[in-house]
Amino acid sequence: MPDSSDPRREAIHAAIQASGPEFDHGHAVLTGWALVAEWMDEDGERWLSKAHAPATTSWAAGGMYHEALYGDWPDGDW
Repeated sequence: MPDSSDPRREAIHAAIQASGPEFDHGHAVLTGWALVAEWMDEDGERWLSKAHAPATTSWAAGGMYHEALYGDWPDGDW
């Protein structure tokens, strides 16, 4: 679950949960997440940041990043 002391992470968690997969019997439950975002300032300088759910350990987030880069993803897979 998101950490209620961090409203930014709570908002990210809610947005991901709301856009998650649906099944005949309801929605899947989001149990963890890790993300990478690209940013650009007013001068056009770009950089990356990363974040993960408070309930997701650092080592689990690292595994998610690795799987996202190197995993074998079928088309249309969530």
